[in-house]
Amino acid sequence: MKKTVLIVDDNSANLYILKSLLESEGMKVITAENGQVALTKAKERAPDAIISDILMPVMDGYTLCRQWKSDELLKGIPFIFYTATYTESKDEKFALSLGADRFLVKPLEPEALISMLSEFLSDKYAGKSAQPKPLGEEMDFFRTHNEILFSKLEKKMSDLEIANQQLKILEERYRLSFENVSDVIYIIDANLNILSMSPSAEKLLGYSVKDFLGRSVMDLKVIFTPESFERAVADAMLVLKGEIISGAVYEFVAKDGTIKIGEISDSPIVRDGKVTGLVAIARDITDRRRAEDELRHSEEKYRGILEDMNDMYYELDLKGNITFFNQALLSITGRAPEELQGMNFKDYMSPESAEYSFNIFGEIYKTGKPRLFVNEIFTKNGEIKYFESQAGLLLDKNKKPVGFRGIARDITDSKKAQDERDALLSRLRKALGAIIQAMSAAVETRDPYTSGHQRRVSDLARSIAAQMNLPSDQIDGIRMAASIHDLGKISIPAEILSMPRKLSKLEFELIKTHPQAGHDI
Repeated sequence: MKKTVLIVDDNSANLYILKSLLESEGMKVITAENGQVALTKAKERAPDAIISDILMPVMDGYTLCRQWKSDELLKGIPFIFYTATYTESKDEKFALSLGADRFLVKPLEPEALISMLSEFLSDKYAGKSAQPKPLGEEMDFFRTHNEILFSKLEKKMSDLEIANQQLKILEERYRLSFENVSDVIYIIDANLNILSMSPSAEKLLGYSVKDFLGRSVMDLKVIFTPESFERAVADAMLVLKGEIISGAVYEFVAKDGTIKIGEISDSPIVRDGKVTGLVAIARDITDRRRAEDELRHSEEKYRGILEDMNDMYYELDLKGNITFFNQALLSITGRAPEELQGMNFKDYMSPESAEYSFNIFGEIYKTGKPRLFVNEIFTKNGEIKYFESQAGLLLDKNKKPVGFRGIARDITDSKKAQDERDALLSRLRKALGAIIQAMSAAVETRDPYTSGHQRRVSDLARSIAAQMNLPSDQIDGIRMAASIHDLGKISIPAEILSMPRKLSKLEFELIKTHPQAGHDI
């Protein structure tokens, strides 16, 4: 059979918690909000135990215990004090002197409370009963009771005074915050009447607080654009149904006619489970919205430039995966956007070109300096194309490297033309070398006595030019010129060049003309 427990407390929340706990353990619970009600209910139906608070209106716990233990019907039923206010040893001593079976201080672990209560509810337990006291001891009861009661009331009054002071401080802080906050804070009741409005509304719209207080939202069409007014009323009705509106944007019309953009967040005010109004915070985001619009227009402008230009623009992450590109890169590589997005640059290059590019990006990362370089890639159809790319680091807002970006130009046609020019120049160089070699051989044939002289002079001239760090093309030119520096001997008769005797003055004068003749040739 279920045991019945009477719990007495003037705090409804405490009653609910304790009632739920005991019922979860299979007990039947009767509740009372003060000692007088508890006595009435107990006499109607005696419980198996009583758990009572002490500080209560009408009849406190001490008086209830005294009368309980003096009643022939109730005195054998266990009486347990459970209090958070009376916590001193003298409080417990006085309670036990009245016949209380146990004195417990809140809060107590549920398991401990249930275990203790089970002990008192067992059939073996016999409740304490108070013995009748002489008149003198009765007077002691009232004196002690009053002393304890007044002590607790004084502490309660002191706590209330401290709480009131703290409340005044908080109210002053709230008032100062409400009056000086830059955002607009306002409260609307369930009938859409404005109950309060922070002074910041005048700074935002030019209207004073008096222009708003007591008026219906429906009378304020003048401060909204038509479309925003309809949305604002619809959103307010949703909030009054319990919803929360966060970051809704509306267009306002200030007193001077300027358009302001505001962001409003609304929350319902709930009392006793019923929505009685709403509180809202409005923020002027006009400058922010204009800046966002300018930024968006700027982004659209530069995106248009990127998309329309013939050069390719690309961005890579630090692993070399493509994160952004323009239309030119798609057109030239012949790939679709979904193919190129996330592709690593190594996937469309030869191993040699990929390694070269990897080293270039590594150098850019280490030095932070941009680089101009040429590499080759494979298009989707396998065609080889050459690009001249200017690449640099891509930094985040904290100046930390997050990748690379660059502009590339297709130089495939110019590269092929340059290769053809280089090949032609190479052939011309070979032909010129052969001509010079033939000319040098012709000179040596006419003057066998100086055979090998031009070659030795050529080697010497080239060595001197190399020591002087002259450009390779210039060194090669000096070598070729030196190899035919005696070319003018062709103009000298072979008989004079091979004359076995000493030359005459006329013959020697003729010999001296060969440098000029070589120059002319």
